[in-house]
Amino acid sequence: MTPYCLSIPGILVTALTLQAAALPEERLLWKELADNPIVYPGGERMRTRAAEPWAPTGQCRAFSRVSVPTYAIHRARGEVTGGVGLVLCPGGGYRDVWLDWEGHDIALWLAERGITSLVLKYRTNERIPGAATYFERVFDWDIYLPEVVSDAKEAIRILREQAGELNLDPRKIGVAGFSAGGNLALRAAFDEANWKPVYRRQGHPDFLGLFYPSLRRDYRDIARGIERSLPVFIFNGGQDNVTPPTGCLDLYRILTEKEIPAELHIYSKGKHGFAMGEGAGRSAAGWKKSFLAWLEDQELLEKRN
Repeated sequence: MTPYCLSIPGILVTALTLQAAALPEERLLWKELADNPIVYPGGERMRTRAAEPWAPTGQCRAFSRVSVPTYAIHRARGEVTGGVGLVLCPGGGYRDVWLDWEGHDIALWLAERGITSLVLKYRTNERIPGAATYFERVFDWDIYLPEVVSDAKEAIRILREQAGELNLDPRKIGVAGFSAGGNLALRAAFDEANWKPVYRRQGHPDFLGLFYPSLRRDYRDIARGIERSLPVFIFNGGQDNVTPPTGCLDLYRILTEKEIPAELHIYSKGKHGFAMGEGAGRSAAGWKKSFLAWLEDQELLEKRN
């Protein structure tokens, strides 16, 4: 992997390009971030853990202190069936971005099945050392949330803008996320209070995937304030004690009350963060195929035999 350096006012930020054999080029999400309020002295950090044997990338990296968001696009390599594009938001509690485990690994699997994915490394919000609660962070949430939501909205806009080049249907661009990435995806789809003005006219997803989503305390207000309908796919593991499935059940109830088309899967096994689902139980590992079947039911993917 080859390092590159980006200069923004008052700080030098170092990141890593994705030069591994199976991964596409990592690109800057924004052409410039002159007014970026999310800045960490010393740049971003990366840590790794051993990859599981079934992980397509063969690596497992977590990025923190991210000030300069980036993205990488996995073009569909299988039989393209409908021109579906998907922005993937990995999880990590908004402190980290597990870029491979809940990003590139999933995108590689989807690419072989005809779906193009954009994996987003969004800006993060570091925990305050010694803070009494999980939610005490370096950046006030009122400052941070509009910025990170803008990262997701810009990723959606970029994927739709490149639809012709990528052989995508611009009416079939979705967003999905794991854990905190699921919270981000929910906000990108429905949380208009944290949309910057430009994104009230663009950057809308056409469908939404919430994968064991972290539902912060305001999710009911977001769901009840929804004015634009789009199909939603939700799954969680019954053993998840970090983002319990009860929140997904509650969200599903609110969505159906508002007549928003939603599908919910709660698997008996599967602790928090099981990603592709391998090793989490036979049924939990099937969420990916269920997701594809749901896309077919929504007439986003062409039906397969």
